[in-house]
Amino acid sequence: MQTGITAAPVTYSIKGEQYVAVLAGWGGIWALAPGILSEVAGPVRNVSRLLVYRLGGSAQLPPESPVTRPPLDPPATTGTPEQIAGGGRQYGRFCGGCHGDAAYAGTVLPDLRRSALMADGKAWASVVHDGALRDQGMVGFAKVLSPEQIESIRQYVIKRANDDKALGDK
Repeated sequence: MQTGITAAPVTYSIKGEQYVAVLAGWGGIWALAPGILSEVAGPVRNVSRLLVYRLGGSAQLPPESPVTRPPLDPPATTGTPEQIAGGGRQYGRFCGGCHGDAAYAGTVLPDLRRSALMADGKAWASVVHDGALRDQGMVGFAKVLSPEQIESIRQYVIKRANDDKALGDK
């Protein structure tokens, strides 16, 4: 399958040929929120697709392509301890369900510790506050988070990225 299985298989026949179909691709909370736990066996690419097998068939899936990620290369941590702690609380409440526990994302949605937007507070705010990526599924949080809270989240993510880089994460 080369990815997680998200639904039970179904079997059917057409003109005497038996088929098994299964929906594959990461989905649900396991691929998003657990952070590093979702990668215990290594990073997994999300390849969402409906796979249909004919009994006795011989077709093969294409070779898996390697999972590539931007390097972990954050700017220096500049937030105050209080600002970073507040950002951690806001991250846990508003961001962690999609971008992973402790800012460690799997491979389904962006790992914010690897985001180039971290280096630019205005660019970060344009996405998190204003919703610049709403068409790609990232809503803006202007109705529930102040610009200061959004900056504190950025400072938290910067701190987490630096901590993980210091531990040898690449």
